[in-house]
Amino acid sequence: MESTDADRAVVERAVVVGGGHMGSVIAGRLTEELPGAGVTVVEPSPDRAAALRGNQRLRVEESYRPEPGDVVVLALPPTALDSFVSGLPADALHDATVVSIMAGVRLETLAARLGTPRVLRAMPNLAAEVGQSMTMLCPGPGAGDDDLAGAEKVLSAIGEVLVPPDESFLDAGTALVGSGPALVAYVAKGFTDYAEQAGFDAAGSLRLTCQVLRGTADLLEAGNTGPEELYGRASTPGGTTEQGIARLGEHRVQDAVRDALERTAARSRELAD
Repeated sequence: MESTDADRAVVERAVVVGGGHMGSVIAGRLTEELPGAGVTVVEPSPDRAAALRGNQRLRVEESYRPEPGDVVVLALPPTALDSFVSGLPADALHDATVVSIMAGVRLETLAARLGTPRVLRAMPNLAAEVGQSMTMLCPGPGAGDDDLAGAEKVLSAIGEVLVPPDESFLDAGTALVGSGPALVAYVAKGFTDYAEQAGFDAAGSLRLTCQVLRGTADLLEAGNTGPEELYGRASTPGGTTEQGIARLGEHRVQDAVRDALERTAARSRELAD
């Protein structure tokens, strides 16, 4: 299912708990994409807090001070959850919508530890840095339509948002969405290595590779077609592309990609157990 209310949702204040890499990226994008909302980052580390204060549109606090209607993004390592909870006032999150991007922490666990049923899990990826994340967002059973809409509006600041049917999809989502950019970058290195071996400089090799990847993604999306149809259409019998596809088939590249994703998903399930 996909929310249709995000555009109409009103976010008065977004609070990002954790000013590490992903937390600072989300907070920075929120100041650009939701200029009407107040954006607060909770970061106890003096060094990180000082760096965050370089963005004058951010309010940086050492601890969370609740306000009614907050949309709170937990951008913490899972091991830091207990410390965050222990410092909360009683019922601090009663009037908040809480979105966790902590890998492997289940909705049931979040609701019990945070003392509120209004929890959602999300899995963004590294492309959030350029506003192109593909984020999976799953509401818990106690989250209402307004919670989902508010969470989706906040996460739309870093890219696209997909709401799967239920939480069981998030392990596969962690593999595909969370680890996907790294796996694609690993394959992309084969492209850049080949280009450099052919005589292109490093900048030209990267430019060629990026545009091939970008153009292919746009073709797939614009044509509303599957990958197999696209590479089949490009593979003229006896032509150059057919030779390349045949070689990839000999090396069972698609099987290797599926296996890599399955292992990543299995590790996500292990971390949650």
